[in-house]
Amino acid sequence: MTRNVAQSRAFPSRRPSPLNPLPALLLALLALLLTVVHPDPSRAEAQGGSATAQPSATERAPAAVPERAALLAGYAAELRAVLARGQTPLIDVEHHWGGKLPLDALVGKMDKAGVVLTWLGQNERNGSAHALADAAAHPTRLVPTTIHGDGPRWHGRDPSLLTELAADVATGRYFAMGEFEARHYVSSTNDRDVHLPVDSESFEAVFRLAEQSGLPFLLHHEAEDALLPELERMLVRHPKAKVIWCHVGRNRNRATWTVLPTPEGVRAMLARHPNLYFDLNQSPPGGTHRGTRQVDAVLYDNINPDKGKDQPDARLNSQWRALFEEHADRFVFGSDVNTGRWDNYERVTGNFRWLILRSLSPEAGAKIAYQNAWKLMSGQDWR
Repeated sequence: MTRNVAQSRAFPSRRPSPLNPLPALLLALLALLLTVVHPDPSRAEAQGGSATAQPSATERAPAAVPERAALLAGYAAELRAVLARGQTPLIDVEHHWGGKLPLDALVGKMDKAGVVLTWLGQNERNGSAHALADAAAHPTRLVPTTIHGDGPRWHGRDPSLLTELAADVATGRYFAMGEFEARHYVSSTNDRDVHLPVDSESFEAVFRLAEQSGLPFLLHHEAEDALLPELERMLVRHPKAKVIWCHVGRNRNRATWTVLPTPEGVRAMLARHPNLYFDLNQSPPGGTHRGTRQVDAVLYDNINPDKGKDQPDARLNSQWRALFEEHADRFVFGSDVNTGRWDNYERVTGNFRWLILRSLSPEAGAKIAYQNAWKLMSGQDWR
């Protein structure tokens, strides 16, 4: 994709002149001064076992976490500042932060791309608390998110990870849980070829935490036809767990992926499971999957197979566009950027704006760009 494509008309490539940041900064300082009242640890789930029923995160937030309202006010002020400039803000729900790069560099990239908020998920080595410290450095831009389940402790079914996760969630200091891997193919940045079934005991603990706390979590699960039932069983078993299935709109193996990588298949899944959402991080038009060598982005038309990732004529497919308009409240944006894909940040955000947002109605685009993510993290409709 050429640079002109990445620099969408929806947002300038240079950092815009900010509005007066004083209100947001004052709210952030207030958030840092307020203390956190921790719930009774006996309410936390231990080693993935059962736990007593807890009120949702939004129900207990005013009493348990006094600074939550102040943080949300700071986030909202940043979003409104971008909207006041006539631009569409983004909330990035899928970011893998390992702490190897300066936080200021991330925020600089966010500014240029119009990403107002990032759910700052941590790898399991750092621990969830690392996200709290990082978010405190940019309290109106970085949203505390628990660890991702994508490392050796998660795939090794280490029960202590689930104990830590339950304790983190019980503090009420996080706005979402990270991305948890079920079936994962080798990718552009790692060689993980693993499968932790979605209906395993480990995932049962994660689903239960999501249901009890009200926090959404992200799921990585390759959409093989044979692997759909294990996810659907869990969505039915835990109807109040909000699940964001990552990377919709790609097909990594046309022999085994026949149901979900179509607008009709996604529409049917959404109809059956009102607690299911999808994020729209995508491989670039014409890009191929490392493992299968197949072109995996199926959202687009006008793809020239001889041009690789340089697809200036790519356009959002009309059937996918109809799906996004029809179910605009069920999709969010996730960059899926990590240290290994750091240089892809501008391309990913630019492609999303140029190929998807500009093809949608303003109402649908606003929901997918930021309003749905706002509701998932806050429990409130955007106003």
